[in-house]
Amino acid sequence: MPDGHRLNLDRYVTAWSVLAIALAAWLAWPAAASATSVGDKVTQQIELGGKQVPLPGGEWTLAGLGTQTFNMPALGAFGAIRTAVLFLTQQNRVVAVLEVNSNTLQVNDGWGRTKACAEDAKQFLLVVRYKTGWETSCLFVQATRFEAASAGPAAWEQARDFARKSRLTMAQLWLTAGFRVSDRQDIVDARYHFDPALMLGSSAEAFGSPDDWTADAVKGDPLRLGAVQVMSAWASGFDAWIERGMRNQIASAPGPLPETAAYVTSAPAVDTKLRDLDQLYRDGRITWDAYVTQSQKATTEVPVYKQQTSLLSNSVQKNISFRSFGTFVDYGIAYIVTANPAISWGIALTLNATDSVWFVMNDRYWDDYYAKQNTHDSERVVDFTYIGQGVGA
Repeated sequence: MPDGHRLNLDRYVTAWSVLAIALAAWLAWPAAASATSVGDKVTQQIELGGKQVPLPGGEWTLAGLGTQTFNMPALGAFGAIRTAVLFLTQQNRVVAVLEVNSNTLQVNDGWGRTKACAEDAKQFLLVVRYKTGWETSCLFVQATRFEAASAGPAAWEQARDFARKSRLTMAQLWLTAGFRVSDRQDIVDARYHFDPALMLGSSAEAFGSPDDWTADAVKGDPLRLGAVQVMSAWASGFDAWIERGMRNQIASAPGPLPETAAYVTSAPAVDTKLRDLDQLYRDGRITWDAYVTQSQKATTEVPVYKQQTSLLSNSVQKNISFRSFGTFVDYGIAYIVTANPAISWGIALTLNATDSVWFVMNDRYWDDYYAKQNTHDSERVVDFTYIGQGVGA
């Protein structure tokens, strides 16, 4: 064969080889991130409703995929609520279950709240990161009761059938870390259920009753309290991955399961932030001084939980501040008119008492009025059909 033809043939074969490799990589990559049928294996993250959902600790199996029976005309056109159920198994036992719900179409007026993020006696931990008119970010840790025979959404019915056919066993009581993140358009509602044996080992068999996982029972036992603290530490660090997934920014493994994650607390989020800072510096988008300063802060940052602990409302506190000065002004004006200290103090204190009541009532009215005008959907409760039920106090 002439050299020219041989060279053209080599180029032709090389080109098709490169194309074949690229096509294979393109086909293989989404399969790891976007499972489409029951039985598919997936790691790092799964895509649901155009959003990424993080998967900690290894290879998960898509056990169920379906649509929620959900209707709320106030939301507008939301398409459908997609639900996925995934299993993480060790041998023939399910050690973790993920149930996640997400919308398929964006809405324009927000998704409201969830009952799970309202304080009750079932939660071991409740953290509300932020809650504005349309945006919500909260996490909670509680005990949940369900088994392979328990009812749930359509995706769970598929998962039950998958577990039966695969001869998988599972616990009846779980430690659950739930996350709710939503903005004006989208929502991710994810609940990670973990077998307590991940934290307690064989000792978990001794705590098979719902009464063993009430708040009072847990407080009285260092072993169970330690397991709950492991879950709480893991959830406090893992919620950053939920936020990233909402924006489709998951590009690496989200980290380990709660059995080990508690000992590094929020290290996965810290490592990710350090890596991103490094990339920003390499790209020339931040200076060396900014890189060093922010890197030092990143290693010591911890989640900030700021709860409202004051017994006085904001309106009352503002009134005290205002009337403390206003009372002396009223006294001064009254004294100029009456030239009598007793009468002047009587007038000033009377105005103080009556004006304080009207001030607080007026302030609360307008706060409520503008809140309804600008964020009228803020307290709307939007919940889905979930697996099992929380264990009572």
